[in-house]
Amino acid sequence: MSTPARIKPLARLAAGLSLLLSSVAFAAPPAHEDLSFTVSLRGTGSASIHADVYNNPKNIGVTILAVHGLSERGSMWEPLTDAIFADNVLGYAVKRVIAIDMPGHGGSTFPTLPAPTNFGDLLIEDNVSVVTQSIDILRGLGKGAQIIMGHSMGGLEVQASQEALLAQNSSLARHGVLGAILVDAVPARGTQWTQPTPPDFSPFVVVDPVLGTYLNLPAAVGPLTGAFTTLSGNIVPNAPSQATFIVNNWIGPEPITTVLELTGTSAPLWRPFVRANAFALCNGTVLSVVAGSQDVLTPIVDQPALYTYLTGLPATGLTLYRPVVADDAVHSTYISNPTEVLSALKNGVIHG
Repeated sequence: MSTPARIKPLARLAAGLSLLLSSVAFAAPPAHEDLSFTVSLRGTGSASIHADVYNNPKNIGVTILAVHGLSERGSMWEPLTDAIFADNVLGYAVKRVIAIDMPGHGGSTFPTLPAPTNFGDLLIEDNVSVVTQSIDILRGLGKGAQIIMGHSMGGLEVQASQEALLAQNSSLARHGVLGAILVDAVPARGTQWTQPTPPDFSPFVVVDPVLGTYLNLPAAVGPLTGAFTTLSGNIVPNAPSQATFIVNNWIGPEPITTVLELTGTSAPLWRPFVRANAFALCNGTVLSVVAGSQDVLTPIVDQPALYTYLTGLPATGLTLYRPVVADDAVHSTYISNPTEVLSALKNGVIHG
């Protein structure tokens, strides 16, 4: 057999393999998947964590792990995810967003905990443990995140996750997370948070013999919690309706200790401390801070200092501090008008 005759079948085989690999690499995944996995809590306790997995049909780019805030749930990231996938830049930079539900929120179970601890005793640090475990579990499932993004208290938990790992001589970067985005985040203790006067939620406090004491806001009050309120006290016209909150079950129960820790100003219930320069470049995870100019819950006045505290870099000039300045740039603009957040994300760690 001549040399060309021997090469021809090999060429056909190579072409076939190339076509097969190409179809595998670029096959469109399901638009949405439900994922569940188990995390440990308080030593011998555990909870089943639910995650909404949103897949970009383009199937290219990075994976983002999204962390919700106080009394929220992961599916609240869907409007921003849809906007990211539809964008002509970010749509080619992000292939997947995985939004987890904290214990007792959304599709996640209430935890089983060693007696006498119950759900109402959980702290922000327990959520931090869920975040760090989720990072490793998702990586083991082949869905590892390169970027982590947190809103409000979820942003605080992202900060505290880095602190917890640094305290173990590790870091988010060593777990594969090379970018972090704080969206209207609660600043960690160590820097300033100009807290608003909280509304009276006492009518919604539940004392349960099994779950303990927790805050159980009805979904109907979701638009009224301040997340969609401007500095002048108006609810933005594009805020989701009460019906949207009810249909999507967009509010979850929150342990009373978590609530008290978040808003507390003295030990022992005081929001987690994070060291200065926790996101310095030498620690391997590049940080963006996104802040809304009309945010009444985590005011923009505190956010430049938060960025500088965490990175050691100035919040002006060549910076990844990204203010969103608009009449409707409220605490949860990522839900009410997600397209306004896209430019901050494009110029941040996703597509800098």
